[in-house]
Amino acid sequence: MRINTIGNNQLIFLGTAGGRFTVFNQLRKSGGIWFMINNNLFAIDPGPGALVESIKHKVFPNKLSGIFLSHRHLDHSADINSIIESMTEGGHKKRGVVLAPRDATETDPVILKYNRSNYTLINTKEFSVYDIDGVEIQTKAKHKHTVETYGGIFADRFAYIADTSYFDELPLYYNVGIVIANVVFCHQRKGFKHMNADDVYKFIDVYKPDKFIITHFGLSFLKEKPWEVAKSISQKTGCDVIAAYDGMVVDL
Repeated sequence: MRINTIGNNQLIFLGTAGGRFTVFNQLRKSGGIWFMINNNLFAIDPGPGALVESIKHKVFPNKLSGIFLSHRHLDHSADINSIIESMTEGGHKKRGVVLAPRDATETDPVILKYNRSNYTLINTKEFSVYDIDGVEIQTKAKHKHTVETYGGIFADRFAYIADTSYFDELPLYYNVGIVIANVVFCHQRKGFKHMNADDVYKFIDVYKPDKFIITHFGLSFLKEKPWEVAKSISQKTGCDVIAAYDGMVVDL
């Protein structure tokens, strides 16, 4: 089996699992989305297995400039301390920036406190701009999820819509060429604050990106074959909609 790696101005999906059953049975990997822009490496949401998957794909955490954590749920954050420890080479190098919501660092911290002096920790806020080694990261409105959650726009190259219920402003906030969205369900499920495939139609009806990538699939969505759902949305909307798969590399 070929192991994909990334080059400059590319991103790689080190996991496309979403929801408890897919993640914790490892039906799909859950290492997050990693990307390199202008020779700077970043990790988004390093969930369970992120360290192992990054090494496997030769995307080495000790080269990271920064980590973006959207929220504190374990399918997004379980490996963040391992990645931080690797980024700082066990604390021997004081380097790197971690962007994370306050409730992931203070309220119910998933980021350990003992080594915080080894890197820069910034609590993300709504409608803010952060510069990490010349790479601009923008946050928009807080997402509609069960804990404090933010998505981001990265160097105006791509947008990442983290876990959230759909709301009307999403297409207005994340109107860049490549949009990545966590789409856990194929259809709406009452009581869950997650996007579903039907929401993708709503988004595209307002703003049609060059490429719309769906990921973070729950068990019920996997049974519906996300790649076939994505193909159907593409045919009906004329937008290039892609279902991500583990190890997929995308040019930025």
